[in-house]
Amino acid sequence: MRRTLFALLAALSLFAPPAFGYQDDFCAGFVEGFQSVRGEKVAVPACPAAPATPHGSTPFREGIKAGIRAARRK
Repeated sequence: MRRTLFALLAALSLFAPPAFGYQDDFCAGFVEGFQSVRGEKVAVPACPAAPATPHGSTPFREGIKAGIRAARRK
């Protein structure tokens, strides 16, 4: 049982770094986009879940766009 659980967790960890990196890039863009509208000294809201990235874009760029939209709503 333990060996099976360990094997499953090891297999899942192979997929984790890209997913976490994707969210990190999106959140970095979100912060930058939000602060570009509201200023650098303002509190930034929690980063939303990253949506799928359209072809020809990057998670960072999509985060910037999401951050700008969020700053304009407040």
